[in-house]
Amino acid sequence: MKTQDFKKIIKEAVKEAIQEELKDILLEAVRAPKTAVVTEQIQSPITPSAPSVNKRAMMQAIMGDFTPGQDTLSFNSSNAVGNTLQVRPGMDTAGEGSSLPSGNVGLDMIMGLMKGGK
Repeated sequence: MKTQDFKKIIKEAVKEAIQEELKDILLEAVRAPKTAVVTEQIQSPITPSAPSVNKRAMMQAIMGDFTPGQDTLSFNSSNAVGNTLQVRPGMDTAGEGSSLPSGNVGLDMIMGLMKGGK
C-alpha cells in the first residue's frame, strides 16, 4: 500500500471518529437537564425613595473637597510638598532607547522618502 493511500485512510478514519464524538457530545448537551438561572437585583445605597437631603449629604461625602460649582483646581509652587524635582544640566530625561539618533537629515532625503523611497 502506498503512503498516500494510507494517509488518506487515516485522515478519513480520524474525521469520522471526531464527527461521531461531536455528535455524542452535542446530543448529551441537548438532553441534559436544564438548570434554572436565578438573578438577584443589587440594591444601590441611594434608593429612589431616599429623601433628597440624604442624597445631597451622600454626594458631598463622595465629592470631598470639591465645592458645588467648582469644576477646576488651581495649584502653584506653594502647594508642592517636600523635595521638588531638580533637573541638572546634562541629565538625560528621555527613557532608554526613546531619544532620536544624533545627526542631520537633508531635505532631499526626506523628499525621497515621501516620493516612494528613491
